[in-house]
Amino acid sequence: MADGAGRGGSVNPGNERSRKRARARSDGEGQAALAHWPRIRDGRSFLLESWRRGEPAMRPDSGRIVIARTAGMDALEKQLYGRAVYITMEGGVRVTADALLDALQRQCGIQPMAMKVEVACPPYHFFVRFDSVDDCAQVVYLKPLLRCGGAGMSIRRWCWDARGTPGKVEYKTLVSIEGLPEQAWEVETVNNVLAGVGGRLEEMLPPTDRWVLSVIAWLQDPSAIPKSLTVVLPAPTPPPMRPTSDEAAESPSPPRSPVMKRTQEFNLFMHVKEVIYRGHLLIEGPSNGLYSDEEDLTRRHTFCTWRGKIDGTGPGDHGYA
Repeated sequence: MADGAGRGGSVNPGNERSRKRARARSDGEGQAALAHWPRIRDGRSFLLESWRRGEPAMRPDSGRIVIARTAGMDALEKQLYGRAVYITMEGGVRVTADALLDALQRQCGIQPMAMKVEVACPPYHFFVRFDSVDDCAQVVYLKPLLRCGGAGMSIRRWCWDARGTPGKVEYKTLVSIEGLPEQAWEVETVNNVLAGVGGRLEEMLPPTDRWVLSVIAWLQDPSAIPKSLTVVLPAPTPPPMRPTSDEAAESPSPPRSPVMKRTQEFNLFMHVKEVIYRGHLLIEGPSNGLYSDEEDLTRRHTFCTWRGKIDGTGPGDHGYA
């Protein structure tokens, strides 16, 4: 197990100094980030306020979302593939990340600067990244012999699906999005919009104008797509103010931390035009025995959608959406 006050393994003084410098840099960055946090007195309250925003009793017990794959995610996966492992200490032995780092250095000959050991989220204890594919392979190869704090360790190579459970998105859908702001007509933003309604972008179709954007997407449930969707877009960060010549002569006062973030809301119409799927039939009454599991139920449902009209309320005066 990971422990902040771990046992096992001696610590090299040189390595310890390097780690202290790294932690000091990290602490400094953290303090700089907290400098922009609103300065409000702890425990401030009002007698008429019955509930607090974010209180556990007000929050749902669980939820389910789809996150969009991004270029940054793909790049991170390429960096980690073949260069990262999960380590779990056997027998419930508690060790620190520094002790594990020293153990890997002594037993595998890997320099501390060529790897990074971090406490991981259960069921694993540590997440270890290596600069070299060969170093990672060596640790995996030597895992039956490795010890830390007198205990063995279970080692598993990192892969993109290591923490999850299998699932599927089975509805391929042609969707038209009406009202999306012009600056949002790009892949990553459209993917975020679809992820918010349980979907993943497959392809953006070439637009014929700036009224409607048609996309092909995989959806968890086309029937759960709202006909009208409000998208909240944060305002762009303003550029830093340039002081005048008179102001430049004086020391500038520290910027005040904002207590809110300005946003703009856009109302979209989500037009579901076509759905292709092979799942179970939506039938009133029992459907047991009507169709076998081997029978091909693939089908396409097409719907008339109109510009300026919520689905199901057409026809409209401006053509199809």
